[in-house]
Amino acid sequence: MNPYNAPMAGQQPAAGYADVQAYESHTPLETLITWFEDAEEASESARKKSERDRDYYDGNQLTAAEMKVLAERGQPDVIVNRIQSKINYLVGFEATNRTDPKGFPRTPQDEGAAEACTDALRYTEDKAELKPKFSNVWEQMLVEGYGGVELIVEEKFDTATGQPKREIAAVEWDWDRLFYDPHSRKSDFSDARYLGGVVWMDAEDAKQMWPGEEQSESIEKTILDGQLSTTYDDRPEWSKWTTGKGRKRVRIVQIYHREGREWILCKFTKGGKLESMPVPFKDQDGDSWCPLILQSAFVDRKNNRYGIVRSMVSVQDEINKRRSKALHRLSQRQVKAERGAVDDVDAAKKELSKPDGWVEVNPGFEFELLAQGDQLSAELTMLQEAKNEIELMGPNASLQGKGADAASGRAILANQSGGQTEISVLVDRHRNLKKRVYQRMWDLIRQFKDDQWWIRVTDNEENVKFVGFNRPVTMREELMKRAETAGVPPDQFAQQIMELEADPNAAQQLEQVIRTENNPSEMYMDITVEEIPDTANIAMEQFDALIKLAPAVVFPPTVYIKASGLRNKRELLEEIQGGGQKQDPAAAELKMRGAVAEVAKIEAEIEEIKARALKTRVEANIALQPDPVVIDPAVEQGGANQSVPASVPASVPVSPPPGSMGDLNQPPPGSTGVEGMAVQ
Repeated sequence: MNPYNAPMAGQQPAAGYADVQAYESHTPLETLITWFEDAEEASESARKKSERDRDYYDGNQLTAAEMKVLAERGQPDVIVNRIQSKINYLVGFEATNRTDPKGFPRTPQDEGAAEACTDALRYTEDKAELKPKFSNVWEQMLVEGYGGVELIVEEKFDTATGQPKREIAAVEWDWDRLFYDPHSRKSDFSDARYLGGVVWMDAEDAKQMWPGEEQSESIEKTILDGQLSTTYDDRPEWSKWTTGKGRKRVRIVQIYHREGREWILCKFTKGGKLESMPVPFKDQDGDSWCPLILQSAFVDRKNNRYGIVRSMVSVQDEINKRRSKALHRLSQRQVKAERGAVDDVDAAKKELSKPDGWVEVNPGFEFELLAQGDQLSAELTMLQEAKNEIELMGPNASLQGKGADAASGRAILANQSGGQTEISVLVDRHRNLKKRVYQRMWDLIRQFKDDQWWIRVTDNEENVKFVGFNRPVTMREELMKRAETAGVPPDQFAQQIMELEADPNAAQQLEQVIRTENNPSEMYMDITVEEIPDTANIAMEQFDALIKLAPAVVFPPTVYIKASGLRNKRELLEEIQGGGQKQDPAAAELKMRGAVAEVAKIEAEIEEIKARALKTRVEANIALQPDPVVIDPAVEQGGANQSVPASVPASVPVSPPPGSMGDLNQPPPGSTGVEGMAVQ
């Protein structure tokens, strides 16, 4: 997967970009470089703190000087990493409470397509593996402070059909490869003039990706630059725009920026632009949007982004220091002695540090071990205070369901709801990120998924359902679907279809495409993220209470099934009841009337098909007449007073040639031959 949407050697450009490769951005290279370096310089201090926050999460919490002092003491560098356990819980909390997108119709005409929209979004979500990517962004929001994903459209080859197809994909960006407009203050970067990312690659690969002479020259110019950088360095060696002596690597910058109301994608190095093009993606209102979607946890007054770990660092330092000091005090003794009390002071100190140390004191000199109980007690008290303080940050005991009063499921639920209040702002912002990604994903589906495609929906393990998009629907399929919905007996419907198939013209109409099913470009939807209801845990608690009543009260099996959380309890209830449930007579009558009306409508449409087929045959017979015959009513029947109706053209014969139309064109009783041919 290419995060630039740019073609690798021998590949085709990503969908939507093929027609704009020759576009030249109005923003000069010098401005783009200035924007990137301004973003790098303005966020340098915040990025260093974010790197430190990641080190604290990883357990790297002591400086080299501190570890040297501990080594000289012979004391281990013990770290009680409370930060990692806090973050890990929140990461697990997000993973176990994942939500899915859902489509809601924007207009009444799209009401029937909402379910198909939801199926398409969830299929694309699984295809793009968005859930684990959202979890990684959530972790980076908690630790470093921000993260995001980029939506792209890839051109792929479908081996089943032998045709190219377009797939929507998501690129996960690491926080230390992202940059943003330093003047942006919104947590969702909605006020940013530009957003972008950095990628290092071998110079040879870069030249293959951009084989033009001008681009290759730009890459060569960049290799000569050797200034230093910080976060955006290459790994393991680092420099500003190029790295390596034997293996030449170059930094490529991808930036999305606004020119007026249009978003522009530009890829460049220090030596020159590699490509630039307008972003072809449009929303449901036709507006351009940025495919790089970012979200931050918190923003300070200097527009720096940070996560929840930032507030835990100082308390974590105190825990480490207090514990280290307490351990040091336990292994050392304070002594009050006169000069000359011992022959070797260093040897005496070494013996005092041992559990079974032996110190010989010269007679007549004062030598006293000082009590340290009060100091040690104070150290341990402050250590406990620090532990209590960090426990109140982020996920507390109530949120984790570990409170002392969390005896029942309902109590655990109440405590978790209260404990979640502190992190609700983070949860809301992460949900906002997902909602924006899903909205843009639906925009891409509407814009680029214009071929016929299918998805499998497994609502029932034994009843796999397929949903088709951009699928042509024939008259036969439409009638069959409506007849099945109306409850028309299959034999009766099959007989009607056979009657239509007997007429070639009617059979041809049955195969005509009358509409396109589930065309995303015609579906206007509002996308939301489903909420996880709290009633699930309440229902489980009520079910447990019902089970406990079983020895005293015996309920029918249906009661237990209704109270359970089984997926297929409706099928189980129907199996137990044998399909013999009683139905409200009024509801049954209303349903029957609706079915009868639908059947009558279907029969009317079948008759209309027959009429159109008859009309087609009549017109075909008229066209086949070599010499139209005009009959003078005065001549026919010896000048009897009889005339051709004025509504029939003079070129229409009074009677068709024998055998040309068969029994279908016989006039009804009491009408003339000409009237029998009139088709409305």
